[in-house]
Amino acid sequence: MSGRGTWNSGVVGIAGAAGSEHHVRSLGPALVAGIASVSLLGAGLIAPSNAQATGGAPRATALRTDHLIDPIGIDDKAPLLSWQTIGTSRQSAYEIRVADSVGDLRRGRIEGTTGRVVSGEHDNIAFTGLDLESRQTVAWQVRIWDDQGRISAWSRPATWEMGLIGNDAWTARWIENPHYDYTQPDGTETPLPVFGTSFHVDKPVARARLYITGLGMYAATVNGKPAGEAVLEPGQTTYADEVGYRTYDVTSSLERGANVVGVETGSGTYQRVKTPGHYFFGGGLEKYTVYGEPKVIAQLEITYADGRRQVVASDGSWKTALGPTTYSSWWSGEEYDARRAATDPSSAARLAGHDWTNAAPAPLSGTTTPRTDTPLVANPRPPVTVAERVRPKAISKVGDSWVLDFGANRSGWPDVSLEVPAGTTVTMTPAEQLNPDGTINTASTGASATKGAIAYKYTAAGHRRETWHPQFTYSGFRYLRVDGLAQRPSRDTVTMLVVHAANPRASSFSSSSHVLNDIHAMTVRSTESNMMSVLTDCPDREKGPYTGDNLHNIDALLTQFDMSAYEPQLVRNMATAQRKAGDESPGLIANIAPEFHRVAPVKLNYPQGVIEFLDEVNWGGAIIRIPWKLYTTYGDTRTMSRYYDNMVKWLDYEAANRAENNGDIPGLGDWSASDNTTPMQLAIYAGYYTAADEMSKIAGVLGKQADQAKYRALADELAQTFNARFRHTDVTGVYYGSDSEASNAMALDAGLVADADREAVTARLVAAVRRSGNHITTGSVALGPLFRALQTAGRDDVVYDMVTNKTAPGYGYLVATGHTTLSEDFSGGGSQNHHFLGQVDSWFVSGLAGIQQAAGSIGYRKLVIKPAFVGDLTDARGTYETPQGRVASSWHKSRSGHITLRVDVPSGTTASVELPRAAVTHVTGDAQRAGTAYTVGAGSHVFDVLLR
Repeated sequence: MSGRGTWNSGVVGIAGAAGSEHHVRSLGPALVAGIASVSLLGAGLIAPSNAQATGGAPRATALRTDHLIDPIGIDDKAPLLSWQTIGTSRQSAYEIRVADSVGDLRRGRIEGTTGRVVSGEHDNIAFTGLDLESRQTVAWQVRIWDDQGRISAWSRPATWEMGLIGNDAWTARWIENPHYDYTQPDGTETPLPVFGTSFHVDKPVARARLYITGLGMYAATVNGKPAGEAVLEPGQTTYADEVGYRTYDVTSSLERGANVVGVETGSGTYQRVKTPGHYFFGGGLEKYTVYGEPKVIAQLEITYADGRRQVVASDGSWKTALGPTTYSSWWSGEEYDARRAATDPSSAARLAGHDWTNAAPAPLSGTTTPRTDTPLVANPRPPVTVAERVRPKAISKVGDSWVLDFGANRSGWPDVSLEVPAGTTVTMTPAEQLNPDGTINTASTGASATKGAIAYKYTAAGHRRETWHPQFTYSGFRYLRVDGLAQRPSRDTVTMLVVHAANPRASSFSSSSHVLNDIHAMTVRSTESNMMSVLTDCPDREKGPYTGDNLHNIDALLTQFDMSAYEPQLVRNMATAQRKAGDESPGLIANIAPEFHRVAPVKLNYPQGVIEFLDEVNWGGAIIRIPWKLYTTYGDTRTMSRYYDNMVKWLDYEAANRAENNGDIPGLGDWSASDNTTPMQLAIYAGYYTAADEMSKIAGVLGKQADQAKYRALADELAQTFNARFRHTDVTGVYYGSDSEASNAMALDAGLVADADREAVTARLVAAVRRSGNHITTGSVALGPLFRALQTAGRDDVVYDMVTNKTAPGYGYLVATGHTTLSEDFSGGGSQNHHFLGQVDSWFVSGLAGIQQAAGSIGYRKLVIKPAFVGDLTDARGTYETPQGRVASSWHKSRSGHITLRVDVPSGTTASVELPRAAVTHVTGDAQRAGTAYTVGAGSHVFDVLLR
């Protein structure tokens, strides 16, 4: 770092929603030696840091940078710093100090400090204290003061390391194989290119970093071993606008003498080609693109112990060959021929073989993908990694094949370990279901005799025991048909490697009900199966990054996993995929992002009306509604600020779209519903209103008062139109639309029902549920509104009856019929691994365990604990990791009807414990009663309750 001193920490107030004030923090200008923060001291924003640590003070823990633990290779020049506090008192101030290394921090060689900043904030604090440079390492610590003036000790150090900032930091070039062509003249596939280079290490290495990416996909090795844990790289982006790279610490992988960097490639979503005999997703609606040939760019930087640096960068001197991966398709599988081992880039001797030639610089231009100026950006998402290995629960002989049952539907790779003669080809075909005769049923994956197979093939070299798994695609499967083995496989011959993004788990839930526990496991498994570098609809047929699937299930997604480092890139993908000026439908955000295939604006007749797949308010509106949800959940203002202009363009597009269609906006309505009576425009207008309403709130938080008023006016006009079109009355009262569950739930949840009508409309919603036999009849769009509307009205009993119902359609039915993941609809049809119907998992934690954020709170600073004692449950337990720390709520009901409720509240947070219809007989812990609620602070609290 350059310079020592104290950097400023300005606190800029911005008017927030509902008249509150929200603060965007900035850690001032770059450090300059000897400059004191006199002006800020005088203003009272920074106080001298000369207090002494005292006993009993809170302390800072769980330090994160850009929501990650000790990340390397970030390119955010103003990374967000966060921590949690431990203790029963509140943070009133903090001080951050930085150094070049952890060792320097411990030795007191401090490069800079904020001084004492008077603030209770401890997350999303933008670091702007230094002009960060490529490769720079920063170590940091924080100490805090509580509201009694006590000061903590310094936290344990945390670090981050910058990657390569901007394309100018890359000396490497994109390279290709000059002899590659996807298909040969006879129609067979060309093996995928591999690349490699050898270099010497002649002295002790202090640090080595490999910066790398590739298109369609890449797998990097150093001396034949994986460069890191990340798989299925790079993460999906709009490749013309940006390509993500990873930074790998390969210090321990280097050896004295000869070393090799090897890179294998796959097609990924970059190459979408119809190949005879292989599955191909698509129909007449979609337009497909092959963006280019496989290519890589890699830069290995070695820093020796004596300070000398060596750079090994991809260029025309690198070697390339057509490798052992003989077929690669993101949608239809992968094939590998181990007899082509001479083109495995794992040793210098192999790179010198006759199969290898010099690589060619990729001919980029202003129209290629990537373009000449397409930026290389550090992937901010947690990587996709191998999460676990699963062995088959059962192995059956079916005809000449072996069928392996892995016990549950998951996403991942078949992993083979075998000894067979050279030339033996083992074919593995994934499936989610079995036919009655024990053969696999691939219908739900999209594969068929006419559409082609999804399959993995390994051809053995015959050299003792061989192991292999695919690297450039994955599948969702419970069953695997294995062909080509002469002998019965053992449980270790073919196993399953489960892969998904390494987002940390944020919650837990269990109860006395096996049905609810199975539903919980089923929903989490469905999320994991579709949580790759993007959230997909299903892990087989489409693998589409549908924006609506993300939005419709956002409550459950943010409950199950910490998505604070993951979701912002998905929003960015929407922004980069947004149709631009001069394009067809400028401002449109299509239903998938990135838009790897374009859907023609064709209208089709469906039971709910004339639909259009290209555009839908409840899909494109995710550009507004997900950033708002990230703000309320994590206090994230950066995402909505960065993509505010994209939000404006989308709303402008929808305004024109609405006018062009005389008020009836094309779309999909309540997709995947069993009750198709809900007016399509009701679902669309409810989503449109919600997007406008939340846009007004976003504008308010960002201090854009004119826009706040503009979008408030739009929301009010949409509310009037909605009620004029869809509010009805009959002899029994007020209802909306067709009086369906979806109609009434969406009106209630969006806030489109007048206060005077809410009780009546809620009664109609409950009546609709009872009329359906306690079944869920909504689709993905109205499912969240259904749960939220009933929960808000205190009708968790109705939710419980729906969820546990063992007849179709519903969750209980899926469990009763042996599903281990959510199907595409509640009657078990379609894909067998869709996550977008997972809303119930949010209710488990917020309803049954009762962990909720208080109205108006941001980042869970204020909690409501309101457990639902429903049905025949005798206990329920839930936890949730908020930005403030872990919240826990558990209750047990005895045979006599007494309930013991235990609540754990994190530091810096207060909770209102609400126990309706109950008499509290005893409270353990410090609690203040206000009516029927008890206000508690940090710590553990126990309530003995007798239901009335």
